Amino acid sequence: MAGGKVSVRQKMINMMYLVLTALLALNVSAEILKAFHMVEISMDRAGENIDKKNINTLKAIDKYHKEISPGDPKGKEAYDKSLEAKKIADEGVKYFADLKTQLIEAAGGRKDGKAEEEVAQASNIEKHANLMINQGKGKEVKAKILDIKNKLLALLPKEKQAEVKSDLIIEDPKDGQSWESEMFEHTPLAAVVALISKTQNDIKNTEAQVLDIIKGSIKDDVLIVDKLEAKIIPNNGTYITLGNKYSADIFLAASSSRTNPDISVNGSSVKVEGGVGKYEVTATREGENKFKAVIITPDAQGRPKRDEVEGTFFALSPLAVISATKMNVVYIGLDNPISVSVPGVSSREVSVTASAGGKLRPDKQDGTFLLNVDGTQREITINATVNGKVMGFQKYRVRPIPKPMPQLGSIFQSGSYSAGEIKAANFVITALKDFAFEGVNFTTLRWTLIYQPKRGDGKFAPGSGTNISGEAKALLNLAKPGDTYTLTGISAQGPAGPVQLPSSLTVSVRQ
Repeated sequence: MAGGKVSVRQKMINMMYLVLTALLALNVSAEILKAFHMVEISMDRAGENIDKKNINTLKAIDKYHKEISPGDPKGKEAYDKSLEAKKIADEGVKYFADLKTQLIEAAGGRKDGKAEEEVAQASNIEKHANLMINQGKGKEVKAKILDIKNKLLALLPKEKQAEVKSDLIIEDPKDGQSWESEMFEHTPLAAVVALISKTQNDIKNTEAQVLDIIKGSIKDDVLIVDKLEAKIIPNNGTYITLGNKYSADIFLAASSSRTNPDISVNGSSVKVEGGVGKYEVTATREGENKFKAVIITPDAQGRPKRDEVEGTFFALSPLAVISATKMNVVYIGLDNPISVSVPGVSSREVSVTASAGGKLRPDKQDGTFLLNVDGTQREITINATVNGKVMGFQKYRVRPIPKPMPQLGSIFQSGSYSAGEIKAANFVITALKDFAFEGVNFTTLRWTLIYQPKRGDGKFAPGSGTNISGEAKALLNLAKPGDTYTLTGISAQGPAGPVQLPSSLTVSVRQ
């Protein structure tokens, strides 16, 4: 407000400005503020996923430099640049984390003092505006964003910098208003906090793209180990006669799903899936059966590396064979197919029972059953007997059906999409992908679509069922570069009852 003597007209204008400011603060509904908090939470979760990806990329570069080819100058350069990229990004993320903490504490912290709760003064528009506009912090934030982007891009050759599609963009408004005024003035604190979380993710995303390009300079030489499994390898078979000792090697086996080696057993090629050879052979004679496997993989310089290993298995006469038809676990609420056979014995002579918590009923073919579990037990045992003699048993872990993933139209993964792809979305489905059972469906019950434009206040639209509501469709039709949509609060009806989806779907409109 102006000091000194002012006219009656100016006093009236000043009073109207105060009233308008108060009305703006009161006009932000609790639902909108809650939606901003949900966007903040979603952004934080998405940031955790980006962190995991970046850590894996850094590990691959580190492995190449320190283990695979420590004398390669290209690997040393990539290693140094990856550490610098991480340092720049970490410092940038911490800067905005500290800024977020400063703004929240200045406005009374979070409700109940809990980190996961909403900001206590979520609708406040004055305190952060004073810091950002009047005290000049906004100009520092603007410069910081540009500085982080420029430092990360500087780690790449000029011809590669254009490949980075960074959202660390500063665009001054065309109406003459400053960027910091547009971002922080007359904006509720809840929206500013969500915006800062988005900026942190933009830094991590830019870091991820830079790291990918750095790794690309050596990726042809790197064998990425992305699967670790505990293995027990018997030294003298799995069936031991009384009085003899059983011995085995126990270790953590590593493999790469991205590179399939050439594997052969006794001179014949073996099918390879996800970097693992799938060897199967029909036992034709009792006793010890030996075989030799040869594995050929390219080394860091692309030259074939040969490894040999011998294996042994023992074939014995009739014992019960019990196996899950489609999986090694059984699921609550489903008819789990189970097959049971005893070699040399008719299936009609085999009695099959399930332990407590499981119910078996015969399926269409002899020796096949459908197992239904109620979830009261963590493990179910299937027993096979012939004339009261136990021929074998098998234990299965009991698990709930995996929860489905949300899908907005043709979009089933969080990320950046064109405005046309987003506007074309006409349905919300909850799909269960890569599940062992076929025909297990979930029906969408409820969901909420949150729209956060690049500039201005966010909006949200609740919905139910598969079809997009008119209100949600209207928000999708507003899509323009820089806007963000979050599909959250999703529930679905499955075979075992209603479930709440643990994850949201966040998409941004591609620049």
